[in-house]
Amino acid sequence: MKKILILATVPMSLTTLLKGQAKYLSGFYEVKLITSNSYINSRIAEFEGVEVKAIDMSRKITPLQDLRALYRLYRFILNENPDIVYTFTPKAGLLGMMASFLSRVPVRIHNVVGLPLMEASGKKFILLKFIERLTYFFSTNIFCNSFGLKEYINSNLTSLPITVIGQGSINGVDTEYFKNKYSKEEGLKIRGKYNILKDDFVITFIGRIVKDKGINELVESFINLVKKYPNLKLLLVGDYEEDLNPIDKKNKKFIDELDSIIAIGFKNDIREFLAITDLFTLPSYREGLPNSLIEAGSFGIPLLATDINGCNEIIENNETGILVKKKDAKSLKDGIEKLIVDKRLYSYIRDNVRDKIIKKYDQNYFWKELKNEFKKVT
Repeated sequence: MKKILILATVPMSLTTLLKGQAKYLSGFYEVKLITSNSYINSRIAEFEGVEVKAIDMSRKITPLQDLRALYRLYRFILNENPDIVYTFTPKAGLLGMMASFLSRVPVRIHNVVGLPLMEASGKKFILLKFIERLTYFFSTNIFCNSFGLKEYINSNLTSLPITVIGQGSINGVDTEYFKNKYSKEEGLKIRGKYNILKDDFVITFIGRIVKDKGINELVESFINLVKKYPNLKLLLVGDYEEDLNPIDKKNKKFIDELDSIIAIGFKNDIREFLAITDLFTLPSYREGLPNSLIEAGSFGIPLLATDINGCNEIIENNETGILVKKKDAKSLKDGIEKLIVDKRLYSYIRDNVRDKIIKKYDQNYFWKELKNEFKKVT
């Protein structure tokens, strides 16, 4: 049986973005996971049914720590002698592709799931561009999770062939797990837990509470809307990243002080929040193909996101949701208001979104397509 090593910088990627993928692939390959050390690694190993090797990798630029990680990866990969090394996220991609190149692994695949350089400038942009190109140089194959991202990479970074699995995504969506099975009574109980009334209209964001996710614009547009529609609630599910990509201090203050904005923090299981959501928002500046949108869509929730690659592949405007302008609080406000006011459009979208998401992003379909791509390259 051929062997695959799968690398992700942080364990949270394995519990959320890639959940179940290693378990599926282990039916056809010997699979091992590599990620940074964490107390959840044993849980990941138990769920996926595969070994998890802890090698610390930092998401920041840390040359000495990165060299140590590179050496440890090289020694581990050399000893394992895999047929495929498959990496996600920028740091795991760079270190994993370099280490597997030095270890002479025959198939080295990096999957691009997003590009921080798309919102960078100056020296940081130059550095990130160099790192990305270096990662591709050490790879034998490049995957990415959306057609728009593929076009950007081929236009700006490399002319090498790039593969998009299925209709995009890095793991598809578990359409049974992300299905609204909550009764009305259960939904009301969850609302009560967070002081949300029965008739409140809940707008939800799930992800990192950072500038690049459009949180500044989301908070600003919400503050304007709640003056006109006092039954609105904004639900934010995710952690801040003060040291990497902080939001404006004034908006952080609004989140902390306003009763109509409910900040939950990171949660592994987001389904109870989806169960009380009326509109799911992702006003992001850059994406690959965001899992949060296909998960919310699979739950039967109307979607609203910025008109950027990835988001505009998932959302069919006025069919499964609304697309708005990037970095534009007024466009975001108008889009949300449209779905508050136009009950007919809202109902039409709500009744259609789950079926359309399932047709494109069902997880079983994605896994089969991924397995087929691995067969092609080995």
